[in-house]
Amino acid sequence: MTGSKSAKGNASIIVATIFFAIFGILALMIGVADIINPPYPYAQRLPILGHMAFIVGILSFVAASLLWKLKRIGGYVGVLSFVIAYTINVYVGEHPLLHAIAGAIVGLILLVPLALAWRGLS
Repeated sequence: MTGSKSAKGNASIIVATIFFAIFGILALMIGVADIINPPYPYAQRLPILGHMAFIVGILSFVAASLLWKLKRIGGYVGVLSFVIAYTINVYVGEHPLLHAIAGAIVGLILLVPLALAWRGLS
């Protein structure tokens, strides 16, 4: 029984690590694109949007790296990166309710595997 729990925890860590790496890539791409050419309504609402997205991307990569090493601090960094991204997404979105729902779905995708693997982190 403990072997299957361990396998499930390892799979969850791998999934969480991959998801945070993908989240980091997307955030970095959005950050670079916004720094080069800020989108009209969003850039007016938050002029440092690109820089914030870039920071979220870096935090997500740090989280993925630490999670790969089974470090619990990676989970904390991952949650922090998601919270920053979620807050910015809802703040700059033209339809805050839709952005909140979409962000919650992304949060579930990112955080459920992390929660399942939490006990296996040191």
